[in-house]
Amino acid sequence: MADSQTASERRREDLLPRSLLIGMAFLGAIVVATLAILGPLFLGAIQYRTSQSGIWQTMGVDAVNLIIMVPALVIGGVLLLLRRDGAKYFLILTPVTLFSLALEAGAGQEWSLYPGNAERYAWLFIVEVIVALVLLIGTMPLFSERDAPRFRKSGLRLYVAFVTLLLVLFTVMWLQELVQVATTGNTATGSYANSPVAFWMVRFMDLGVTIPLGFLGMYLLLTRPERAYSLVLLFFGFFVTMGTSVTAMGLVMLVNHDPEAQAGALMVFPLLTVMAWAGLLYLVKDRLPWSRKSRGARGRAAAAEAK
Repeated sequence: MADSQTASERRREDLLPRSLLIGMAFLGAIVVATLAILGPLFLGAIQYRTSQSGIWQTMGVDAVNLIIMVPALVIGGVLLLLRRDGAKYFLILTPVTLFSLALEAGAGQEWSLYPGNAERYAWLFIVEVIVALVLLIGTMPLFSERDAPRFRKSGLRLYVAFVTLLLVLFTVMWLQELVQVATTGNTATGSYANSPVAFWMVRFMDLGVTIPLGFLGMYLLLTRPERAYSLVLLFFGFFVTMGTSVTAMGLVMLVNHDPEAQAGALMVFPLLTVMAWAGLLYLVKDRLPWSRKSRGARGRAAAAEAK
């Protein structure tokens, strides 16, 4: 039985070459860091074709990318290089966020409204999409049902109910703006007239991807947390990184007194971000260094190596 399990684990890891995943992790870190450094947060070499509000939002995203995305990719790559099981928990955080940010920043420019040179750096966004796809395909099979922790149903139901409520509020807020645009031709803050392409990119991504993934993640977490563990982790990786990015965007807008900042969003997104981080920690609680189960697993592994 042990030999068959070992063979199964080996087949799962061989879906994509480990060297390819390591290279993509480091390449992704380099590209994300390069975009953040060249962007408006630091050097300003990349001049995005967007409104001033869009530039402030980009600064918030770049800051979070340097704080979360780059370290997650580097740590995941290093741990994978060292053949550590913890690598997959870092790499699973990144694919959907890389894909989403690359599309929004690369294609969501106001090409005819504002001057800029973002098209010169389009290849970097394309590389981000490629890295995201490779990491998505290569990282998910590294997980098995045995990685999933045991969940207490009572606390899990309460958590799912609260996050679902926040997702509903998020949905209603965005739908209200769609109704405003359809009936008046603009939003109350004027954000649509200033950046129509970005408006539709964000709404399509949020209403078509982010929010449905949120509801699917809550459903799977409540009904099939063990069988769908890797998928749930993938969703929560997106929630924590994107949620933190949106919260940072809102803070930068607030500090700069951006008239496009929405009071409702500044309340909902931080709550969603906190709940996303809480959910992610709950999902990986048995793998944290101070976890009793984690210490026991390391002790058994050390004993096996000693034999």
